[in-house]
Amino acid sequence: MKEFVIDGKYIGKNFPCYLIAEAGANHEGDIKKAFQLIDAAKESGVDAIKFQNYTAEKLTTKNAPKYWNDGIKNESQFDVFSKLDTLSADEWKQIFEYAKKKNITCFSTPFDLESVELLDSFDIPAYKIASADITHLELIKKIASKNKPIFISTGMASMEEIHEAVSTIEDQGNEEIIIMHCITSYPTKSEDANLDMIKSLDLEFPDYNIGYSDHTLGTDIASYSVFYGSKCIEKHFTYDKNLSVSRDHRLSLNSDDFKELIKKIKLIEMSRGSGVRDNFSAESSAVEFARRSIVSKYDIPKGTEITENMIDVKRPGTGILPKYFFKIIGSKTLKDIPEDSTIQWNDIDFNQ
Repeated sequence: MKEFVIDGKYIGKNFPCYLIAEAGANHEGDIKKAFQLIDAAKESGVDAIKFQNYTAEKLTTKNAPKYWNDGIKNESQFDVFSKLDTLSADEWKQIFEYAKKKNITCFSTPFDLESVELLDSFDIPAYKIASADITHLELIKKIASKNKPIFISTGMASMEEIHEAVSTIEDQGNEEIIIMHCITSYPTKSEDANLDMIKSLDLEFPDYNIGYSDHTLGTDIASYSVFYGSKCIEKHFTYDKNLSVSRDHRLSLNSDDFKELIKKIKLIEMSRGSGVRDNFSAESSAVEFARRSIVSKYDIPKGTEITENMIDVKRPGTGILPKYFFKIIGSKTLKDIPEDSTIQWNDIDFNQ
């Protein structure tokens, strides 16, 4: 499994789960709100904040229907996205410079070729490919050619389509890929999360790390994904859930929510262990005092040949193990053994 580093932080099997605050378009076209999102993400303790770069005109036709239910009727995708694509190139430059000043990793999802070039001019440290664009191979090829780490979401995609997208990235000589399990449903119901898909992707792509782009409400399902092997978690993020221009505020976490998620992930990672019972330090007292030993039923004088009716098996486990019960029968005692005492190997003449 490949490991790679983004702004000094590693993503890989032996490293903590990488956490992305997906700000998307929750800036609502206002650079001041973008700055607030960066400040809030930094305060929450996430590894990175991510935006989305698109223009409604290049993204959708004027009458393409929405694929999510936000309770607003008679509104097209174009109507929604045109409210959110108003930041200028110079404002985007200021946003990424501000994130760098605040010392938080900041990257984006480009939805068109021009946005790739714009982001490349800011020398961002990574790119995200949205689930909806996993079949847009020209866009994927363009992103891969920038030779930066790539997070690719797999919502709606067949395994064949995922392989084709990954191969397109590899063909550009780029192998810094993290494949993100995702369900493109806003919000995703818990019963639809299908976390077992993380394991399936891990088996299908053993050379790459698998992550989870989560659209469920709350922090539970995202944290559970770590048990399934997720090396990266992405969750929508806002500094104010009461904002409403962007559709994503309603399913976003705020800073306090992300702190809760981080706490849960740390607990899960700490409790997972290695899958190998090679460290008994936490059980050392139990090994010594909860296990049993061979003990004397009554006083056994020195030079006595041990018979079955002289010994029993009791706690603690500080003497000869019970599995040697019948093997020590016939041995002679080398010292007086008091009643109800553990028998040690140096107490007997064991010649078997």
